[in-house]
Amino acid sequence: MFRLDRVMDGSPGWWSPLSAAFISLMIGVAWFVSNSAPVLAASPQDIEQTAQTTSYRIKVRIGLKVTMAMSTMTMVDQGQPVNRHLEVHIFDKQSGANVKSVVPIVTITNQATRTSRKLANVEACLTARHREIEPHYGDNLFLPDGTYTVTVGVGQETAVFRDVAVK
Repeated sequence: MFRLDRVMDGSPGWWSPLSAAFISLMIGVAWFVSNSAPVLAASPQDIEQTAQTTSYRIKVRIGLKVTMAMSTMTMVDQGQPVNRHLEVHIFDKQSGANVKSVVPIVTITNQATRTSRKLANVEACLTARHREIEPHYGDNLFLPDGTYTVTVGVGQETAVFRDVAVK
């Protein structure tokens, strides 16, 4: 039975353990959301380019690294801590619908050194809210400042993004 007089006089009532549990739960939820929800909008320093193939419109975005709790994203790349996040957005050219059924193959070429590498861990972003709002594939990587060519293969088609300047 709830007794208001016990609560009002400052003595610990039945509600104290529940209040502590509730506050702990809310702190945990706030921590999880702040550490797992990536920024959904492009930031001003993001680099974004769009190209078309016969069947697809493909957008590549390179921005600052993304950190999410319980993520499988790369944290160390080429022996360096990651500093960038690469996203690939794939759209059906005719309907404009997001294509979620194919995983792109991404190759990055440094134009100054002419060295190329295939990104091994490009995967669908599986954070539920983020995936619904802006479906894409991506991963973190180490990418020093420079100018790059990014090649994205989708099935039998390839889009090339030239002169991608990363600063």
